Amino acid sequence: MMYKNFAGNQSQKGAHQLKNDRTINCKYIDVLDGIRALSIIIVLIFHFWQQTWIWPSINTPWLSFIGITSISFNDYARVGYLFVDMMVLISGFLLFLPLARQVLMGESMSSWKTFAKKRLARIIPSYLFCVIVLFIYSISLGRYSDIWAALKDLLTHLTFTQTLFVDTYIKTNLNVVLWTLAIEVWFYVLYPFIAEFLKRRGTGARSIGISMLKASAVVLIMYAVFGLYAKQFVFRDGVYVSMTINQLPAFLSVYANGMIGAFLLVAIAGKAERTPLMAYISLLIAIASIFAIDKLVHGCAAVSREEAQLWQVSNRTILSIAFVCLIISLSLSPKWVRWLFSNKFMVFLSGISYNLYIWHQWLAVELKSTWRIPPWTGDVPPNQLYDNVWMNKYALIITIAAFAAAILATYLVEKPFSNLIMGKPAFKVNKKVDK
Repeated sequence: MMYKNFAGNQSQKGAHQLKNDRTINCKYIDVLDGIRALSIIIVLIFHFWQQTWIWPSINTPWLSFIGITSISFNDYARVGYLFVDMMVLISGFLLFLPLARQVLMGESMSSWKTFAKKRLARIIPSYLFCVIVLFIYSISLGRYSDIWAALKDLLTHLTFTQTLFVDTYIKTNLNVVLWTLAIEVWFYVLYPFIAEFLKRRGTGARSIGISMLKASAVVLIMYAVFGLYAKQFVFRDGVYVSMTINQLPAFLSVYANGMIGAFLLVAIAGKAERTPLMAYISLLIAIASIFAIDKLVHGCAAVSREEAQLWQVSNRTILSIAFVCLIISLSLSPKWVRWLFSNKFMVFLSGISYNLYIWHQWLAVELKSTWRIPPWTGDVPPNQLYDNVWMNKYALIITIAAFAAAILATYLVEKPFSNLIMGKPAFKVNKKVDK
């Protein structure tokens, strides 16, 4: 039985609402808005905890009758960086989704020129703005030892090669979190070659089978390269372990699982429709996935700080499997569950999440160490003296600053320049229609 092109069915005017409700949309995965937003916030909690030393918890006096007076998220603060892997997985999942529809449903894919423009429009405006602003800022404060150090920092960031050098990655003056964008960009370069190899050529079941066999081979190769690379995850001659585990080969199994997830969801969408039974079985799988993720987070937090990153890469494949199970199961869950992850607030958070990720850590560090806001004196930051009043003020300020910067950068930089790259007006104006 050939796969039905349900995406085409959804665009037909006059289709019955019942049919639309039962169709599984594998073009726009609504729950990814909430999943992306929550992942970024968990990473933000980790970086803010590093600066504030405030352990995140929620008081629950209404649960005191069963002995629960508070719910602690301490482990998520300690190892919240694990959710960078979720961000990478989402990227891989979305990259492979059009390819999966091309292979299994026979849909056409956009040209590689369009693909490149879309990726540039998504990544470059906010990234380039951050690099230029922080380069000028660092020069003005004399943070570089000489002109060559400054040029190296700038040029490696402009070429997305900053992760190759300690001084331009871990010790950079241009925002250390930008390393993830370097990983993304180099996978964008690799992806078209993978897609061309896997693309379906033909209309019959045989062509689908050949593409799926090729996909299986690619997944195995990506796993193998990751496995071989993983053998060098050791401290060596004082080199930071991050210099090893945060390189593209160390994420290949995550991208492979994103590919598997994309093909699996499209396969389900092509063979099945939404039913109450499917929805609630999927909800149970989603709950089980959350428990699995939670267990893995606690497992990482249970080891020493020195061992935590090595634990991360050793369990990266398993963690990304739990992540992809969560994405697929939530996508197939009841409508009210999907709404929790795709309501207007989650869409808004997802929309600013890229710039929230870019700016939150840098602002937190600068506000505390350089600008000393809230004010403090001496050589020891107040959080290290457990000044709770200062710590709470500081936490509030960096939270407001991070979200304000994210909103401004999104709507004044990212969206206008993305529109220009895509050949659209920089600022779209909603024209009033006379009735």
